Amino acid sequence: MTMPTPRQFYFVLLNDTLPLDLAGPLQVLLEAQRAGQAIDIHYVSAEDTQIMDGGLRLHQLKPLPAKLNATDVVILPGCNDAFATYNNPAGLRTQQWLKAQARYDPYILSICSGAVLAAKAGLMENKACTTHFALIERFRSTFRASKVADNRIFVQDGKLFSSAGISSGIDMTLHFVSVLFGEHIAARVAKEMLVYFRRNGQDPQLSPWLCHRNHMHRALHQVQDLVCNQVDNPHSLQTLANAANLSVRQLSRLFKQNLGITPGEYVSAIKVAHAKTLLSRSNIQIEAIADACGYSSARHFRRIWNQFETLSPSQYRQAHQQ
Repeated sequence: MTMPTPRQFYFVLLNDTLPLDLAGPLQVLLEAQRAGQAIDIHYVSAEDTQIMDGGLRLHQLKPLPAKLNATDVVILPGCNDAFATYNNPAGLRTQQWLKAQARYDPYILSICSGAVLAAKAGLMENKACTTHFALIERFRSTFRASKVADNRIFVQDGKLFSSAGISSGIDMTLHFVSVLFGEHIAARVAKEMLVYFRRNGQDPQLSPWLCHRNHMHRALHQVQDLVCNQVDNPHSLQTLANAANLSVRQLSRLFKQNLGITPGEYVSAIKVAHAKTLLSRSNIQIEAIADACGYSSARHFRRIWNQFETLSPSQYRQAHQQ
């Protein structure tokens, strides 16, 4: 069997890079690798040695690549005292490199003050974005063409992703993994990392694949894994209870206590989320989508769908087709 070509991820590093801005997203990608995704990770810089914030020295960094591809991913961790750091010689060379690479349309992920570097390179013009709350006002006044958002964990605008900083880089990278590799992979990574998802009212609704995982009940995680890995099965309450070695009554009680919803509500949410992916990324018929989601008929599927969505499946496809 032919192995897929690995997608290239480039962490762009400078002096005073914030450790968690690098380590958080990196850990997400490492877990995605372990989950079977074809990912190559590179650490690149305008200089072969950099000193991170806190004094950790990074040696033998690779040079900034001469040419990126549209499938490549550039990750810009933030730096301490970013406005000054990005104006030193290495920072200026990195800005010029980013400007030159923009023509190849790679994915850009900025964490915290990494948005400043992206903006200095002209990548944030007329783009929705965010950065660390302490930088918002200066960022807004300096880069007036940017559409910087307050009080957001992360923002996506096309192939540009930006996060508020520090630990929010984990949230953004998990979202990015779900975009590239599927929500089931992001859910697996989130479970492995024991991540508690943070959102506020301005953020998009968290995907059902990632919701309801911020608990430590091993049996319930087993049930959730079963539902996510076998979306095309109908999953009766008895089947789910058997998977956890629980009675139906125990399972229902534990779901309410730990997730705040019933097992049936969780199953339906996952199936509808899977249907949304199929509708937006394929042209297969509604009957086939119903079958792929474990429903006995398109009518049954539509009845469950209408509990979650106001648009019909066909209308949803028209609005979200990629």
